[in-house]
Amino acid sequence: MIFTQKMFGMISRSFSVSLIGFGCIAMAMIVLPACNARTDKQASNQEKLQKLLQERDRINQEIQALQQSIAPAQQKVVSVSVIRLSPEVFKTYIEVQGHVDAQQNVNVNPEISGVVTAIYVQVGQWVKRGQVLAQLDDKVIRQQLAQLETQLDFTKNLYERQKNLWAQKIGTEVQLLQAKNNYENVQKQIAVVQSQLSMYRLVSPIDGRVDEVDLKIGQAVSPGMNTIRVVNLNDLRVKGQIAESYIGQVHQGDPVEVIFPDASDTLHTRLSYVSSVIDPNSRSFNIEIKLPAHSIFRPNMVAVIRVVSYVNPQAIVVPVNVVQHTETGDYVFVAEDNYAKEVKITKGKTYNDRVEVLQGLKPGDTLIINGYQDLADHVPVQIVQ
Repeated sequence: MIFTQKMFGMISRSFSVSLIGFGCIAMAMIVLPACNARTDKQASNQEKLQKLLQERDRINQEIQALQQSIAPAQQKVVSVSVIRLSPEVFKTYIEVQGHVDAQQNVNVNPEISGVVTAIYVQVGQWVKRGQVLAQLDDKVIRQQLAQLETQLDFTKNLYERQKNLWAQKIGTEVQLLQAKNNYENVQKQIAVVQSQLSMYRLVSPIDGRVDEVDLKIGQAVSPGMNTIRVVNLNDLRVKGQIAESYIGQVHQGDPVEVIFPDASDTLHTRLSYVSSVIDPNSRSFNIEIKLPAHSIFRPNMVAVIRVVSYVNPQAIVVPVNVVQHTETGDYVFVAEDNYAKEVKITKGKTYNDRVEVLQGLKPGDTLIINGYQDLADHVPVQIVQ
């Protein structure tokens, strides 16, 4: 019995030791993966930290390089010229070349061949519509007219006699009708000859001034020859053509400027006519501007027509050359507290070396217009006249 208890105790202790050993092994199996996971995370963090440190060193080097490049500019004061911005009227134009045309500018040409026997006007003389300007030799036609007038008297006398006889029931109705017919035929012949006789006269079809007399007494002329020119300078117009791409932007009554380079004069008026038809050859449409009576305007004078196509009555406008361009957009420099300030802008329309600024600038800004080539943001500036 005693042996049995000793043996049982020994067996119990051996079993306890075995349990303890098994527990240690199990614990080790549990702890080992946790230890490995912690080690992997630390390695990953270490690698990430190393990359961040390298990135920091690179950024610090770039910052240092930029500071070194900017430092000299910050030490130098740049002299600049400025203008103070304020709203103004900004216009764009469609510009074409035109010419002055006289609506009443005629060459009085002969309607029939003949020899000039008289000239009744001279250059510069004012004439009225229907006034005879020159005469061609019409002796032959006048002789024909004289013969017909004599024949008219004869046929008229016969007709009246025959009519009196018929009233007395003498003669026949056929004789009366024959006499009447002869009389009327001669009347018609006289009317034709008188019409022909008018063709031997050169008559002005308009009121105007005689601008040219290309005739001499005794000169033979024929239809189509230029003989006498009459011009009315009270009805002049400037005519031009605009490309069809602008057909939707140009309307009758639109404001227009007409510049006469040779006369050093500019007329501000409105379009009096805009054609609705596109010329198939030139792909353009016609426009006209009626001119006031003026001593300097002459037919065929060259004119520059500027049709207003866009108006902004309250625009901020800057010179085109001060606008700087980058891949990210456009900008200008303004002077603020003795420093240059870079301002991003949004451009509108451009005309005649001036550009409309839609966003970025406001009235009262001091725009740098000279010296901007040497500027960067926050560079000190000195404003000079």
